[in-house]
Amino acid sequence: MSRKGPGILLRDIARGKDDQIAAVQDVIRAKSPDILVIQVFDYDLTGAALSAFAASLHYPHHFALLPNTGMATGLDMDGNGRLGEARDAQGYGTFSGADGMAILSRYPVITDQVQDFSALLWQDFPNALLPQINSEPFPSAEAQAAQRLSTTGHWIVPVDAPGGVIHVMAFHASPPVFDGPEDRNGKRNHDELML
Repeated sequence: MSRKGPGILLRDIARGKDDQIAAVQDVIRAKSPDILVIQVFDYDLTGAALSAFAASLHYPHHFALLPNTGMATGLDMDGNGRLGEARDAQGYGTFSGADGMAILSRYPVITDQVQDFSALLWQDFPNALLPQINSEPFPSAEAQAAQRLSTTGHWIVPVDAPGGVIHVMAFHASPPVFDGPEDRNGKRNHDELML
């Protein structure tokens, strides 16, 4: 449920002719979960795409926050000497909101009690496995001082279910591959799982 640019997912949902969206809807309808966390769902500021998707499946409640994916840093976060690439965002993403997370629910989400740990800096995480090359911070001390731990986000979302409040703990971590000897993604994945 991710696209190459902002607004495209909403367009595709509204058209009602996208095979991938239809396949995802079919799976959700077949399983009919009361609460569902969706990974890799593009976020938009007004929540229009998520609202349209939830309505198409008759979920009266939904929740999403701006993900770290695609959130520009203005820094070289991957150490390749170039700025403004997808890997230079807080979490890999070509635009702000790319590859976010979302929750669909048949029960009300208690939004004023959501706990969001997505802004936690990686260096502030206890016993963080920060990447190094030649005993120096990778890619730089400046980048490590700005790097958030969460690739996408870490949330605790209370849902008012019939049997009592359920606290949905949701996150989407960096894949532990696609890096060099510094093992940046592998170490980040480890610490995200620990959180």
